[in-house]
Amino acid sequence: MEYASKICDGCKNLGIIAIKRVSSAHKTTNDVLDIIAEYEGDGVPTVFVAVAGRSNGLGLVIAGNSPLPVINAPPLNADWAAQDVWSSIRTPSGLGCSTVLGADEAALAAAKIFANDDYMVFCRLLVKQFDNFAIISVSSSISAI
Repeated sequence: MEYASKICDGCKNLGIIAIKRVSSAHKTTNDVLDIIAEYEGDGVPTVFVAVAGRSNGLGLVIAGNSPLPVINAPPLNADWAAQDVWSSIRTPSGLGCSTVLGADEAALAAAKIFANDDYMVFCRLLVKQFDNFAIISVSSSISAI
């Protein structure tokens, strides 16, 4: 839950309202399908960020049952990361979901989707890119001295 909260915080910093929902693709599949239907029917632009460990099946179930964008953001732990991540990377054909590693990257990936229709998110991303450029430029200048 802490990892999902970090993603929500990253979204908030980029001007995106994030709603955290808890469900299991394997244990409460009908609940997942109900959540999908709820967001598909509300008319609000939506990106699903699926945070699931072990088999990481949540994002795949969402992507297989919704035309809305899905980002897999598996919370990797040191013990099983190398094995668990494969279920988010080697996905069945026709699902079209993406996978990112890290809470900040998940928030950025979602923001880039929202930026297509939300000029405020678009502008926040431009500022973030400029900040990155400035940090690298300053570091480069200092190194040259």
